[in-house]
Amino acid sequence: MTYAKFVAQIVATVASAAIVALTGDGTFSDVELINIANAGVAAFGVLYVGNATTSPIAKTVVAALSAVLTLLVNLVADGVTLSEWLQLVVAALGALGVYAFANRPATTSPVTPSA
Repeated sequence: MTYAKFVAQIVATVASAAIVALTGDGTFSDVELINIANAGVAAFGVLYVGNATTSPIAKTVVAALSAVLTLLVNLVADGVTLSEWLQLVVAALGALGVYAFANRPATTSPVTPSA
């Protein structure tokens, strides 16, 4: 599947939003919204970073940087809630999911000359 890494990061983004909706007070704080936005931006980063043999972990680096940014946002905020810790765990799992899928470039079909 060409988009497996992107799908892994999208799942992490949706899970991040679902965690906030289902845990704690059920409202989206500023920090939780920033974490969700960060995961969404990471998904597009994973989508647009190319699959190349010269940089086999580039997509994983993008996802890992998103997890680190999620950690930094949580540390800067005044106290960390259960929802925010769970979002951090999901961000880390999302990066691991991106890493777990094989780095396959899109295949092109060979052009056959017409007779």
